[in-house]
Amino acid sequence: MHRSITTIRPARRHVLGALAIGVVLSLSPVLPGSGTLSAQAPASALSGLARGARGDAVRSVQQALINQGISVTGGIDGVFGSATETALKQFQSGHGLPASGVVDDATALELGLASSPLLGLTQGVTSDAVRDLQTKLIAAGTAVAGGADGVFGPATTTALKQYQQGLGLSPTGTVDSSTAASLASVTASSPASNPGTSTAPGAASSSSDTSAMAGLKIGARGDVVKQLQQTIINAGFTVVGGADGIFGVLTANALRSFQNANGLGVTGVVDGPTATALAGVTAPAAADPGASHDPTVTASPLLGLKYGSIGADVKALQQALINAGVAVRGGADGVFGTATQSALKSYQSAHELDQTGRVDDATAGALASAGGTTTAANPLLGLKYGALGNTVKQLQQALIDAGVTVRGGADGIFGPATTNALKDFQKSQGLDANGQVDAATAAALANPKAAATPGPTTPDAGGYAAYGEKGVRVTTLQTALVAAGITLRGGVDGDFGAATSAAVIEFQRREGLSVTGKVNDATATALKLGKAAEPTTPDPATVTISAFPVQGKCYYGDSWGYPRGGGRTHLGVDIIAPAGKLLYAAADGTITKLYADYPGSLSGNGVRLTMADGTYYFYAHMTAVADGITVGTKVTAGQVVGTVGSTGNSGTAHLHFEVHPQGGAAVNPYPLVKAIDGCSNTEPLPQP
Repeated sequence: MHRSITTIRPARRHVLGALAIGVVLSLSPVLPGSGTLSAQAPASALSGLARGARGDAVRSVQQALINQGISVTGGIDGVFGSATETALKQFQSGHGLPASGVVDDATALELGLASSPLLGLTQGVTSDAVRDLQTKLIAAGTAVAGGADGVFGPATTTALKQYQQGLGLSPTGTVDSSTAASLASVTASSPASNPGTSTAPGAASSSSDTSAMAGLKIGARGDVVKQLQQTIINAGFTVVGGADGIFGVLTANALRSFQNANGLGVTGVVDGPTATALAGVTAPAAADPGASHDPTVTASPLLGLKYGSIGADVKALQQALINAGVAVRGGADGVFGTATQSALKSYQSAHELDQTGRVDDATAGALASAGGTTTAANPLLGLKYGALGNTVKQLQQALIDAGVTVRGGADGIFGPATTNALKDFQKSQGLDANGQVDAATAAALANPKAAATPGPTTPDAGGYAAYGEKGVRVTTLQTALVAAGITLRGGVDGDFGAATSAAVIEFQRREGLSVTGKVNDATATALKLGKAAEPTTPDPATVTISAFPVQGKCYYGDSWGYPRGGGRTHLGVDIIAPAGKLLYAAADGTITKLYADYPGSLSGNGVRLTMADGTYYFYAHMTAVADGITVGTKVTAGQVVGTVGSTGNSGTAHLHFEVHPQGGAAVNPYPLVKAIDGCSNTEPLPQP
């Protein structure tokens, strides 16, 4: 049969679950009273949505969360309440974003509620979007060897990594959501600094200085950011990287610590109340070089505590003051605010010490001599998510010393990065990976042992299918859901995406179980599912490709495993080609799934081609699917299945191509396509 290669139809639009490949792109959110935004809506259109908001914008956030497999109690009701805030924090934490519960630019991009032509750009791409990226990097003060030539080569990768490192982001060399959000604020006229307005390090900030800080947030750069950072440092908080004039994640974390200590909204953005509080901060007095230092108190955990400090050490100080008969308004709450400062000054005055409001050598010595201080056998015990201060720094350094990577370093902030690092350590020690410093973890940190070698898997060992997994465990779960009368959008396809998560949620609600969208023991018991071993990585040697999937000219590189937004990695090969070039079936098989482009889609238009042994090939970002191609269509190698496009999460026209041997996890397709490289073949292949 001869099939026309000129008749291409757009894929039918319908809402599908987002696929975990790359970073979300392009949505037109509807804002109350503003109509529909353009298809290339900036992330800032939704930034600032927080608890208390209502309307269509909130509905779009709730829908996006559900599409990502996050349960929102109450559903899509347009009300930003505690349930939506909790769901948003869960999403942010899981995607390496600050868990603020507020929709910032990076979160909007990561959820797919906004677009950026820069999002997802990586080495190997040539486009106007790359030229825009290079221009912004140069405007931000980062040199790009070769200039803005539109070619994303090693020089651009190096420059982008330098920019990301300066922001305190993971220097991946790929434009993720946080990087794209930061770059959005950079214009060609954005100076890296303004020498005429600099403030000397350590100088006090005037109220007029701090008023200029209002509105600063991640992505801001320049001298006003330097003033903000120096003011935060003057207030006693650590800004990792110092006052460098770049408002990145680490500056936002320091600002949150300041806000928390002052009873302000912990947003990481300089709002009006925060600017007012910053205006009251004065530079610390210069140290007296002739002052004596008592070495007997250097080991005191209280030494150096001052306004803004937070944590177990502050709680110990407050309790010591209370034990000494000094009232501390608010009690021993672990927050060194104005009440603790006043109490400490009262103690210092009563003991004829300098009323500095800080724990210096003399004060620490007096408290120790009075027997008012007590320290736990292990000060790390009890630390968990949300803790701040010197003890957290000790924990982070202990993890680093044990060989565990702590993203952001020892910054004294117990956030998602520290939680993940602690869980990794606990797993290596054979402990319960709860992300908290319990007694066993504290003991292991004091004397870590080599990671235990896991023993042989017992027949009943293993677990249940999880979000993002593909293969037999997922197929078993989906079959059980269908047998239980649950509608599964997309059918039993072996792919645990948003559709499967939604089906699990529906089942859990019906059965009165905890609604999480995840398969736990209770859900598995209700579905009559047994535990199974995690899927193993299939052998790529079992896969052959009979036809190169893209009409030339084209080019590609080995981008397997490259980092993507939210902690994901690249699971395929990106073959760059002009939009409209033909896409061919890589082997004989059956079309088992169609993907359609829609607002927030990751894959855009695409197809899944499955061979007789279950091996399947996934095509994404297509302009359209070829006429006659639908679920159940038998195709032969080299047959046209669609055309190259840039739909879904895509910054340039290309084919995202994945290979899944026997229907399991993806393997690197680069060696397979390289073996039959067809990028020089510009003539259409003969059709069957």
